[in-house]
Amino acid sequence: MRRARIIRPMLVNEIGEVQLIEALERVVSGQAAAPAKEGRDDEVRLSIGDDASAWEPPATTQVLTTDSLVEGVHFRLDRTSWRDLGWKAMAVNLSDVAAMGCTPLHSLVTLGLRGDLPVDGLVEMYRGMAEAYSLYGGAIVGGDVVRSPTFFMSVTMNGAGLEGPDGPAGPAPLLKRSCARPGDVIGVTGSLGCSAGGLRTWSDSGSRPIAGRTVAHLRDAHNRPIPRVGQGQGLVRAGVRAAMDVSDGLVHDLGKLCAASGVGAVVHAEQAPADAFLREAYPEGWLDLALTGGEDYELLFTAPRRVMAAAAAALDVPVTVIGEIVEGEPGVTVLGADGRPRPMGAGGWEHFRQDAAG
Repeated sequence: MRRARIIRPMLVNEIGEVQLIEALERVVSGQAAAPAKEGRDDEVRLSIGDDASAWEPPATTQVLTTDSLVEGVHFRLDRTSWRDLGWKAMAVNLSDVAAMGCTPLHSLVTLGLRGDLPVDGLVEMYRGMAEAYSLYGGAIVGGDVVRSPTFFMSVTMNGAGLEGPDGPAGPAPLLKRSCARPGDVIGVTGSLGCSAGGLRTWSDSGSRPIAGRTVAHLRDAHNRPIPRVGQGQGLVRAGVRAAMDVSDGLVHDLGKLCAASGVGAVVHAEQAPADAFLREAYPEGWLDLALTGGEDYELLFTAPRRVMAAAAAALDVPVTVIGEIVEGEPGVTVLGADGRPRPMGAGGWEHFRQDAAG
């Protein structure tokens, strides 16, 4: 009887930088980017392969963002697949572009790699990145690979604002944190808390029974967030001017928006949107997860009531009004069902607080 041959995966320290880059480039070049917006005049002239990338920029306002994911801080490979990791690395940057009401264009990816990482895993990670930008726009046009004792990736992405009614001569305004005004109502897309719920399922494993489909839904929300790119552009067209994405938790992020605008906010806790999966998994804790859990990447925005109504009617995802902007010192007051201020825990993501990685 012949013994089965065990094929050991090739590691980064066995392939070399040039061959690794070529393997990753094949994924990028084999995956078409999403079609550019009709009438947009940006065009990539040089992509991966030269010392720098080159493109003809669009005539509208451009935005630039960057975000990093570090192993042991933002993710763990025993909880996140390689493909999901690539998706999330792109999605968090796509969400930043979406929160400005812009269209994603180009990305640069920097990898810090340990020598013992599997090459096939990194190729699968790039497939996850390509899957994200093929759905939501943009393309990877370059980057860098360095040796690092800690595995990390950093994505830098640019985007373009929408054209205004007068074309490039009158670009549409960007969504900004500093444009909230007293009298605005506060809206949020989709539902909140599932990502934090997904993270909690790992620490709660075995402590209480949760249906398998519910665990899968919550963990999927954590590992594969949906960037609201089209919805951000829809907010601009509806007349919304103040927005950001929910990356560090609803109350925490709303506090940032209030500080930038010099206003206060009142949130009615029971109006926070949470789906049936989160409520089923954590019947006593879902509200705290919805209010303070991070990495939902939904859009948080404020607008006069008529504009909010127009935005809610125009978007293809649910919009929930959760409170209002008020005059006063910047800050967020959360009211319970009885109308009294509700004490809130620390909540929100803080990079220098010692928490377990997602």
